[in-house]
Amino acid sequence: MCRMGECENEIFSEPVWVVAQVNVGKEDEIKGACSDMVSKDVLEDVFVPKHVRLKKYKGEWRRETRPLYSGYVFMVTKDPKALEKALIKVPGRHRLLKADDVILTVSDEEKAFINRIAGRDNIVEISTGYKEGDRIKIVSGPMLGLEGDIVHVDRHKRLVTINMTLFGRSVRTTLGLELTYKQPEE
Repeated sequence: MCRMGECENEIFSEPVWVVAQVNVGKEDEIKGACSDMVSKDVLEDVFVPKHVRLKKYKGEWRRETRPLYSGYVFMVTKDPKALEKALIKVPGRHRLLKADDVILTVSDEEKAFINRIAGRDNIVEISTGYKEGDRIKIVSGPMLGLEGDIVHVDRHKRLVTINMTLFGRSVRTTLGLELTYKQPEE
């Protein structure tokens, strides 16, 4: 089986994930248009992984959901070339990610990681943790065990930036983190 877009004109026996780049803020619009306009024979599923974060409005913290990867829509297909042709009739700016004119597919490891943190609903919930010296210790949520991937913590905005891998490259993304100041008592 070809990984990460190594094969041209490949029809896969198992569905693969491909990613379309779209205008930032248009992810859900393109997702809806693809669902409505592309045959289920070609496009088995289309989704936008999202994350929940807290944002303060007028002194009150509120939950909001944003794309995990701004400007990208994930699609599940067995035939990436047929999908590319079917996407021509979908309005809006979008293009499947390619390398040397070959459509890239998300690796099994990358799929497993996204499924692990986002779950069935493709939404990464807020994690909970505390500060232990100079380090952050996650006690619950999808970031449990990912402390080593943290590159920045913004305590005031309740956000954490982590390194993730997509198409074999390190990509930074921001997730919600509820940070307490003390280690919880057991």
